[in-house]
Amino acid sequence: MQKNRSYWNSLSFRLSLAFLVVSAAGIALAAILAYRAGNSQLNTFITHMGGMGGMMGQPVTQARQDYLNGISGYLWAGGAAGVVLSLVLGWVFSRQIAQPLDRIAEAAHKVAGGNLEQKIDTMGYREIHDLGTSFNDMAATLRQDRDLRRNMIADIAHELRTPISVLQGNIEGIIDGVLPDKRETLDILHAETLELARLVEDLRTLSLAETGQLKFDLQPVDLGKLSQRVAESFKAVGAARGIDIDTVIHPGNLTAAADADRTAQVLRALIDNAMKYSPADRKIEVQVAASNGNAVVSVTDLGQGISPENLPMVFERFYRVDPSRSRSTGGSGLGLAIAKQLIEAQGGQIKAESRVGEGSTFAFSLPLAGMDK
Repeated sequence: MQKNRSYWNSLSFRLSLAFLVVSAAGIALAAILAYRAGNSQLNTFITHMGGMGGMMGQPVTQARQDYLNGISGYLWAGGAAGVVLSLVLGWVFSRQIAQPLDRIAEAAHKVAGGNLEQKIDTMGYREIHDLGTSFNDMAATLRQDRDLRRNMIADIAHELRTPISVLQGNIEGIIDGVLPDKRETLDILHAETLELARLVEDLRTLSLAETGQLKFDLQPVDLGKLSQRVAESFKAVGAARGIDIDTVIHPGNLTAAADADRTAQVLRALIDNAMKYSPADRKIEVQVAASNGNAVVSVTDLGQGISPENLPMVFERFYRVDPSRSRSTGGSGLGLAIAKQLIEAQGGQIKAESRVGEGSTFAFSLPLAGMDK
């Protein structure tokens, strides 16, 4: 904060000056009106006395002048006292207003310099309180964004480390002649490059969705038929693991205004997530129903469930319910984050419910075609 700014340009000085000008103008107006009123009343009184044969001549004129001088003196003294009082009170009141603003400005300057650990007192006038509350909310949001950015960079580095290490180790082995230049080795390298490409594409999709740059082709889509088709594509994989995938389509209008490809991507992410955390010989159920002007799709598994403290974080980037899961078994941790962005970008909502030891339900809703949200 610059300390050498002129006091004459400060809010305190301007408010004090405003108090002084207004009070001086009021006092001057009151003095003029009182002086003229006193003069008029005195003339009326003298005229009345003259008509009664009272005081006349020079003594009356002198008495009249003494009276007006006395009134004028009192008015000027009272006016000067009023000006001084208004100046003192104006300075006190203006400092009460300006000091909180100075603190907010100083805190904002520190935030601009990168110190986000700022929190100001929100006590005081309603406007100052609202401004302070808004500043604190802004600082908290900036801190959260900073932490998310740091975590995201760390997570991306962690996710890239494994495939890059595998590629580097195999390529160096081939160059040194330790590994044979055979199809098996090339298959490993190819699989890791595909994993890198998928991770980069997931990050790109998430970034575009968060910034509103991802394009959507919203058309009437029957979510019942779409869910049935996506679920069928998982049946073979589920059968190999002993997991049955049931689809329950409730009667009614299930046609939503949606992007079919993006919505199918969300549903695949939810079913894939359910399969990762479902033990063998258990069932995954996909349900589609209409509710309150929305088509609702839910995916329920009977897996290990999610603890209440972890449930709010399941849609964050790179989050895994079980941190011990590797990238190969637990995915990149971007699927649910992408699903959330894709659904919300289409005007829908997505949520998760879970009980530890009983399983989880992930559900999203999209407005029915022709329905106003």
